[in-house]
Amino acid sequence: MSRSCGHFAGMKTIQMLALACALSLPASCFGEEKGPPPVVAKGFQAFQQNGLLAALDIWLAGSARESDDNFQDLVVAKINRTQGLFGKMSGFETIRVVSLSPSTLRLYVAVKFEKGVGWMSFDCFKPDKDWIIVRFDFQTNANIILPPNILGGQ
Repeated sequence: MSRSCGHFAGMKTIQMLALACALSLPASCFGEEKGPPPVVAKGFQAFQQNGLLAALDIWLAGSARESDDNFQDLVVAKINRTQGLFGKMSGFETIRVVSLSPSTLRLYVAVKFEKGVGWMSFDCFKPDKDWIIVRFDFQTNANIILPPNILGGQ
């Protein structure tokens, strides 16, 4: 075996080892978390069991929007219109959780209704031991909520 072939084989081994190490790292090292913060899931559970107002109580607790009645009225009107068209909310599916920093993340979800789907994004912040939601948005048009890389674009 010539020296150049041995060098090539050694480099290939190092590259394979580096790839194996990278693939074994947790997703959070690449800006992705495994699942939504508990506050998001608890809000959706309350939404299913007790309605939108119960979800808002959970989602807005501890945030600057907690006592913002105008914001709550807008959210209630928008989601109630959607439920009028799509039927009752039946669950949610996490699309992606992106870690922006150790204390902040953005969550994208599909909100399932009986006759259609809505889209939400949540900006979450962990000032101490518990996550709070500092901003969220709901739309029936995925193009408004989801970034192009999730929708298959560049």
